[in-house]
Amino acid sequence: AMSFSECNFTYVPHHLRYMVGELLKNSCRATVKRYIEKGSKGTIPPIKIVVVKGKEDVTIKIADRGGGIPRSKMSKIWKFAHSTAASDENETDFGVDEFTGAKIRGFGLPLARIYARYLGGELTLKSLEGYGVDAYLHLPRLGDACESLPLQVQFSPSNLNSNPPRRAVGSMN
Repeated sequence: AMSFSECNFTYVPHHLRYMVGELLKNSCRATVKRYIEKGSKGTIPPIKIVVVKGKEDVTIKIADRGGGIPRSKMSKIWKFAHSTAASDENETDFGVDEFTGAKIRGFGLPLARIYARYLGGELTLKSLEGYGVDAYLHLPRLGDACESLPLQVQFSPSNLNSNPPRRAVGSMN
């Protein structure tokens, strides 16, 4: 088994915190909600986190026993403004709409997946309805693939060397 200190890796802190935080928030909400709804006694089931540093990727797995997501609802979790939180829950991912005062929800998972893909990785969820969800966040080790940019952007003038051409010493041109 690898010790915690052997799994150090460098990443963009804001994006990493956001992606992992969103997955943990959803796992915690589902686990506690299921525990309360079942009227369970004893301890709440643990949420297990596994971090593996491979040669190409760092993979973070977050596994809960929060009841899972029905297959019929899996495609909806990636749509913006779709939330799994109950309407009476006090959740505001992005705060409140300045014009209407309405709570803005449902940006967490879609935005986390966009961050992962932008940085060359992927975010997938595997659900066992009635049991729980395993979330897999695959992130390339920085230095190999920092950003996934469209070709138009990769070859734009701003991505070229903008230094003036060097002239030979003593040249008058």
